Amino acid sequence: MPRKPRPPALDSLLDAFSEVPDPRVARTRAHPLVNVLTMALFGAISGADGWEALELFGVQRAGFFRRFLSMPKGTPSADTFRRVFEALDPRAFQDAFRSWLKPFLDDLEGQTIALDGKTLRGALARSAARGGAFHLMHVWAAEQQLLLGQKAVEGAGGEVQAAIELLRMLDLQGATVTADANSCTAAVTAAIREAGAHYVLALKGNRGTLHNHVRRRFAMAEKAGYSGIKQAESRDEAHGRKEYRLVRAMPLGDLPASTNVPWADLRTIVQVDRIRGDDQVRVNRAYYITSHDPNPKLLAARIRRHWSIENQLHHCLDVTFDEDRRQIRDENGAQNFALVTRYALSMLKREPSKMSVAMKRRKAAWGDTYLLDVLASGFPHV
Repeated sequence: MPRKPRPPALDSLLDAFSEVPDPRVARTRAHPLVNVLTMALFGAISGADGWEALELFGVQRAGFFRRFLSMPKGTPSADTFRRVFEALDPRAFQDAFRSWLKPFLDDLEGQTIALDGKTLRGALARSAARGGAFHLMHVWAAEQQLLLGQKAVEGAGGEVQAAIELLRMLDLQGATVTADANSCTAAVTAAIREAGAHYVLALKGNRGTLHNHVRRRFAMAEKAGYSGIKQAESRDEAHGRKEYRLVRAMPLGDLPASTNVPWADLRTIVQVDRIRGDDQVRVNRAYYITSHDPNPKLLAARIRRHWSIENQLHHCLDVTFDEDRRQIRDENGAQNFALVTRYALSMLKREPSKMSVAMKRRKAAWGDTYLLDVLASGFPHV
C-alpha cells in the first residue's frame, strides 16, 4: 500500500536531517541517522527527556514512524541514541536545524534578539580539562520564541567570544540585540552592527569608565530635575505584585579622554528605575547603552522583551523539561540533546493552543495527529 504524502514541514525536516554527516562507521549503522534524529526530536516534544525514555518512545510509536521512515531493524536502543548523540558534530547538527527553519523564519525587522547563557547543572562534563558545569550561550528570537543558535562555552567567562561567533553566523537586519552586562563589550557591539542590528546592552560596574560616565551624566540630569530628558513610564500587576518602571534616555555626550574603547555606533544612554511592591517596596536602578536614538518607549519595550530568554526559554527548560536534573555526562551528547530540547520547546510554544507546554507535551505523547500539528503549526508559510 503506498504511503500517504508526508506533511511539508516533516518532509523538509527529513531532508535537512539527511544532510547531517553520519559519524558512525558504515558497518555499525543498524538504524539510519535520519531515523535517530527524527525520533529524538519527536520524543523531546512528547516528554522523552533521556536515552531510555527515547528508546521507550520509539518502541511505543513504531507504527507512527513506519508511516514515513524506513525501519528494517525496528527502533533504536537507548545505547544507540547515546552513542549517536555523543559522536554527532554539534555544528553540523545545528546547521541542519537552521537550514530547516530558514524558510519559515519571519522577518526580524523591529524584533528583539536576546543573548544569554545558561548552565546545565545536571549535564556535567566533568573532565579534567573542564572540571565544572556545562554552559551554553543562546541567541533567542523573543517575539518568535525561536532559538537562532547556541554554542558551548567555558562558563560565563566565555560568553563574549561565543556571542561574537554566533552573531557572525546570523543575518539580523533591522532587529535589536539585547544582552546582560557580561556581553556589554565593544567587540560585541561591533559584531551586532556588522550583523545589521541595533543593540541595547545592560551596563554595570565591570565597564568602569563608561559606567562612571553614564552615572555622572544622569546624576547631573537629576540635579537639574531631568529637564529636557525624554522618559516613558509603565505599570504592571501580576501575582499580587505591582511594578512601576520609569525609563529615561539621552544622548551619550562626550566620553572622557581616557576612554579609548571603540564602542560601535554608541548613541544613547538609558536609566531604568524599577519600583516593586508586595510585602515591601524595593527600588532598583539600572543603566543601559544603545545604538538607538533616545526613544524611551522603544527602549523600554526592548529591555522588557529581553527577559523572554529567561522566562520563555531557560525557565521552561528547567521546569517543564527538568533540564537541571538531566544526567548526560558527555559534552557532545549534552550539547546535541540540549539543541533538540530547545527546538522542541520552540515548536511547542509556537503551537497556537492555550494549553501549557507541559500539557502540550502530554497531548503530543498521546496522539499522532497533534504531534505532527506541533511540528507544522508554528510555521504558517509551509
